[in-house]
Amino acid sequence: MFYDTKLEILDATHFNPVLSVMADVQPYRKSFSFEDGYTLETTYRAFCPLVESLLQSNRYVQIYTSIFIILDIKEWSDYVELHLYRCKPDFAVEVKE
Repeated sequence: MFYDTKLEILDATHFNPVLSVMADVQPYRKSFSFEDGYTLETTYRAFCPLVESLLQSNRYVQIYTSIFIILDIKEWSDYVELHLYRCKPDFAVEVKE
């Protein structure tokens, strides 16, 4: 894996960076269907060192200028795999207002 992309874990309340980690981010397609009829399609997955306890409480990450919600976390022996759904471009602006 190539940890070549800076991934910032965001505080879920104010969307401020809590921690930065290097990650291997790859294009990826997977659909998640929810019981109320919503279907979300992930567009990326990221592999990063184990920081799962922090990721469980903070489910948003920022890569460059895009904000993603973590739809799924898979823990492996020495890293985690994150399935990411890109939020619309003005997502953080709407939350802060």
